[in-house]
Amino acid sequence: MAKTSIEKTSDKVGDASSAGPAISNLGYEDAMKQLESIVDQLESGAISLEESLKAFERGRALSNHCRGILDNATKRIQTLTADALSKQEPE
Repeated sequence: MAKTSIEKTSDKVGDASSAGPAISNLGYEDAMKQLESIVDQLESGAISLEESLKAFERGRALSNHCRGILDNATKRIQTLTADALSKQEPE
């Protein structure tokens, strides 16, 4: 039996239940690509209910991972900006 693209994705990076470590190793761009692929599959309606649920769970995990990466980037920018401003104190 041929595998769906969700199963192929799961084979590459782990299924939803074991996705924690695999997802945590993904960079932002790769995680977003996987998330976009999952959204496309869910919107197409071409996968079963069970596959849809697994895809949705993985999508939520990917979304949370991306949000965490963006939050960390925002904090780094704020820290760098604050450091730069403190070094530019008026004479």
